Amino acid sequence: MSAQSQFVHVLFIALLISGSPEILRAGGNPRSNEEIMVGLSREAADIFCADVKISDTTSIALNMEKGEINRFFSQPLLESFRQHFVSLYARSGAPSVDILVSVAEVGITYGEPFSDGFFSARKSQRTVDIALRFAATRSADGKILWAGTEKRSFSDTVYVDEISKLQESSKHIASGPLPDRSALERFIGPLIIAGAAGIAIYLFFTIRS
Repeated sequence: MSAQSQFVHVLFIALLISGSPEILRAGGNPRSNEEIMVGLSREAADIFCADVKISDTTSIALNMEKGEINRFFSQPLLESFRQHFVSLYARSGAPSVDILVSVAEVGITYGEPFSDGFFSARKSQRTVDIALRFAATRSADGKILWAGTEKRSFSDTVYVDEISKLQESSKHIASGPLPDRSALERFIGPLIIAGAAGIAIYLFFTIRS
């Protein structure tokens, strides 16, 4: 092997070492923030439907409050209520019970980054919180049958370099700030690169001599 080929080989290894924290990580297919928020809204609707104790044959008018965030959840909530009530309407009037739904809170947070090993990619704990307000009113006399807030939460671990992609589809509704690198990571990262470059230069001149 020529000296030039040996240098290229050594340089490749050095660059591989310096970039390994982002290369050496296991595969996975985490759910997007949108998928999690939709799932949590469905859970909240299911809990409400169980608590309100209304017959599944009752005529229901489902009303969502105005606004972009409420429109975001309107379709999955409509589908959830349709599974619980056979007579479901999109406006008040003839139905026996009016149900008003509004999104009280949606939040996404990311914990401090960590890794499983020195050369492992950074991870962070993702937490998604959602709170929905429900109110059920009897149309005949206006009696409030149920009113309250259902809260749901979900936590998992995701790779930091995947967060931007995971929250892309729903960042207009809710997104959390990307976790920052710790002081140790900010110090170690450039040190690894500088060390790898130094090794490559040293080996280059050693090979040439």
